[in-house]
Amino acid sequence: MKKVLAVLLVLVSASFAFAGGGKDGKGGLKIGYISPGSDTWYLRAEEGAKWAAQKAGAQFIAVNSNRDYEKEQANIDYLINEGVNCIVTLSWNEAGSVATAEKCARAGIGCVVFDACGVMFNHDTEFTASVDFDWAGMGQIYADWMKANYPGQNYVYIDGLLDSVVCQTVTAALKKATDALGSNKQVDKRIGQYNPEVAANQAQDAVNSGLDFSIIGVINEDCAAAIITRLEDMGVAKKYHVFAENGSDTGIALLKAGKLEFTISSSPGLEAAVAVFAGIDYALNGGKTKQKIDCPIASATTQNVDDPYAVIPWAVNETVWSNIVKQNFPQYAAFLK
Repeated sequence: MKKVLAVLLVLVSASFAFAGGGKDGKGGLKIGYISPGSDTWYLRAEEGAKWAAQKAGAQFIAVNSNRDYEKEQANIDYLINEGVNCIVTLSWNEAGSVATAEKCARAGIGCVVFDACGVMFNHDTEFTASVDFDWAGMGQIYADWMKANYPGQNYVYIDGLLDSVVCQTVTAALKKATDALGSNKQVDKRIGQYNPEVAANQAQDAVNSGLDFSIIGVINEDCAAAIITRLEDMGVAKKYHVFAENGSDTGIALLKAGKLEFTISSSPGLEAAVAVFAGIDYALNGGKTKQKIDCPIASATTQNVDDPYAVIPWAVNETVWSNIVKQNFPQYAAFLK
């Protein structure tokens, strides 16, 4: 009975987007896509994945696991039964990424994971590609920014989720980098759960705790926006410097308003598009597996906030995305015609 219910849930949650057949015969390809949830990052990623499939003339089948491991497993089985040539997955934890790769390997189809921080390279399981941003590098970028702009000042970091490999990677790299530089000390780390209200409460509690700090780092800009609003409501916003990560529409607006001082631009839409192109390329041409594919990131400030190649659009931007793909991933340029 549980198995039947799980399959029914998958069928209800599945969304289908059929692209045209394509002049070069790619219309016979099916790309399965697994999203872990419904926040803005995940929605933009799915939009980017769908765009890439449409550009390449492949059929796109998307399902959502809603951060439920059993549903994620059922989604994998569902897509395999649908006869997809490759599954592109964004899992919120290591177990989900590994399970997807293992099932795809047994089914003899491709598997591209993204936002997995390279965890697949710790396993013997076969997979097509791991697409990522330089999450560890972000920690060093933040540390360098704090040292250059606010040397000697302490910071509190508002993290996302304990079981997120992205959060684990960014926060560990940040702490290691600031410790090594010796300029800015982390006096506390709080868990914001990727929930703006929770993050704002954590920041308020840190401010009221009496800790000596003047910098607040935040895992994403939705939470940063809530924290900034809370600091304003408390009448203490001018006492704190806030940095975040994403380069989303929310972050851009905060930068332009001078409320967010620094962020790192990383477009989930473009990243997912590249992941789909990698899956389609392998399905058509075969070749090397276990590829490591890095997507571009950029430091975003009030000075470059209007440059779409520095603050890479999250939403589909035909011109900007196509140019970035052609420049950074020329092997996929043929899919853009």
